[in-house]
Amino acid sequence: MLRIVSFWLLISLVGQGVFAQPQENTGPKVATFLDFPPYISDEEPDDGFISVIVKESFALAGIEPDYTIINWRRSFRAVSIGEIDASFSWAMSAERAAMVHISKPLFSTSNELLTTYPDLADWRQLIDIAKAGEKPIICVPTGWKVGAEVQSLVDQNMVQQVSPSHPRFCMELVQANRTNIVYMPRLTALHFLKQVTGKKGAGDANQDIRLYSIPVPSGWANTQHVIFTKDADGLALKEKFDQGLDKLIASGRYAEILERFFSNYPEAEREMIYQKQINDGILPEQ
Repeated sequence: MLRIVSFWLLISLVGQGVFAQPQENTGPKVATFLDFPPYISDEEPDDGFISVIVKESFALAGIEPDYTIINWRRSFRAVSIGEIDASFSWAMSAERAAMVHISKPLFSTSNELLTTYPDLADWRQLIDIAKAGEKPIICVPTGWKVGAEVQSLVDQNMVQQVSPSHPRFCMELVQANRTNIVYMPRLTALHFLKQVTGKKGAGDANQDIRLYSIPVPSGWANTQHVIFTKDADGLALKEKFDQGLDKLIASGRYAEILERFFSNYPEAEREMIYQKQINDGILPEQ
C-alpha cells in the first residue's frame, strides 16, 4: 500500500513541476570565437576585454543571451541566415552591413605595419633597403591582408613575405631576429610578444623589444562590433544592445574594463589605446 501511495505522490509532484527539469535559456543565441587575442581569447581573464564589454552591455540592456562558441566563418553564416541571433566581434565593412545589422563600435583597433627598427618611419624606405641589396622580410599571418602599398612591393619581389598559420609564430620570428617587420593589430602583436619573451607583462616585454608603427596610407583600420540577423528581431536586439553599451560607457564602467586589462601595459601604450577610442567617438573627450 505504501508503494502505491508513493507512486501517486511522485506523479503528483511531477505534475506540479517539483521534479521538472530546469528550463533552457530562452534568451537570444549569441556566438563568439576564442582565437582573437587579446580581444577575445581563453588565454585572457573572462575570455578577453571585448567579451566583458559585450556581456555587460547585454546585461545592462536586460538581456540574458545563450552564449556559444562557434568557428568565426560558421558563426557569420549562421547569423546571416538566421540560425543564431548574434555574434561578436566583427570589423565593419560594407559587405557585412548588407547582410547583417551591426552594433555601435565596441572598440577601435587597426592592423598595422610594425617594426623593431626605430628609424624605419615610412613604408617607402623598404624600397631603399631592397635597392641596397637587403630584401626586407615581412611576416603576415595566413589569411591577413596588408596595405596595397606594401602588397605592391611583395608583388615586385622587393619585399619577402612569410605567412605562418598563427600570429604567435610571427612574434617568434621577431624574437629570433629572423624578421623585423610584422603586420597585425598592435595589441595582438604585444600579446604574443609577451608570450614569446616569457615576460609577465606587456610592459616587461617591451623593455627588450619595442615595436614602432610604420604609417601605411591604405592600411586596414577598423572598429569591432556585434552583428545581428538582418530582420526586425535582429534590429530590435541590436538597438537594445546599443542602449546597454551606451550605459556602460556613460557610467565609466567601460573605461574601468580597459584599465583592468591594460594596467600592465606601458603608459605610452595605454595612452595610445585610450586616445584611439576618443578619436573614433567611442569614449567621450576627457
